[in-house]
Amino acid sequence: MMKIEIDKRGRKLYKFNHSVHQGGFFYSHKTLNSTLIKNKEGLRNALDAIAKKFELIDVAIKIYDSIFFFFFMTKPMTQPKELIESIHNNLSNFGEWDKEYLHNTVYDLQEKYLRKDLDRFGFDYDKG
Repeated sequence: MMKIEIDKRGRKLYKFNHSVHQGGFFYSHKTLNSTLIKNKEGLRNALDAIAKKFELIDVAIKIYDSIFFFFFMTKPMTQPKELIESIHNNLSNFGEWDKEYLHNTVYDLQEKYLRKDLDRFGFDYDKG
């Protein structure tokens, strides 16, 4: 069982049976040599399927011409290595991908914070 609450600073709290978490994670991957992503809708569907498989929470997917951002919260039992391997196994159908990728934390998964994060990376939230 999990509950989502907003704390006194306006950040989301994810309360699980035996733990409480804030923030979230993101995964970002760009194409090799900035080539275009072949099928953005197909990539979105693949990422949605991964989100369902791993029971990810508060998922946001932003796909641009040659890079995508996948924001989410995981359940405590989720193994990051398995999640990343699942993403990698599904990417080849949508372009040629750089060997490097980013997997890190974010301050909060609410839209207002994601807008700031994407702006900091030079991307418009509404265009992804």
